[in-house]
Amino acid sequence: MPSARDVILRHIDAVNGRDSAADPWAGDAELTAPGAEVSGRDEVIRFLAVFQEAFPDLRLELGQLLTDGPAAAAEGTLAGTHTGVLHTPNGDVAPTGRAVEFRWAAVYLTEGETLKSEHLFFDQMDFLGQLGLLPG
Repeated sequence: MPSARDVILRHIDAVNGRDSAADPWAGDAELTAPGAEVSGRDEVIRFLAVFQEAFPDLRLELGQLLTDGPAAAAEGTLAGTHTGVLHTPNGDVAPTGRAVEFRWAAVYLTEGETLKSEHLFFDQMDFLGQLGLLPG
């Protein structure tokens, strides 16, 4: 049986490789992020695809990964260039051409070979500021 570490590494590789079929999300997976809560594998994949469309060169780098049985916590950086449309609940954001790099942290729960949940944390103000979307 794969470890939580194996599952999380497969997830990060799938995101970086734009391979949603290889992403180990469970059918009843849940993802919570700033401003979003999605349930079910298909919805989680759609949520991630929004960022992959907006940042075609998006890359997750893992800094640290701690595991305890089926649970894991990780931190790292996300980097990419905003060259695609970013679809948000408040409307679409046209490409700014700006590069972003910000820190993220996540708490995961795995079950066997699948990823059951992710609680993702990142500084939205830092992200929006790097995109030039905050008032000056």
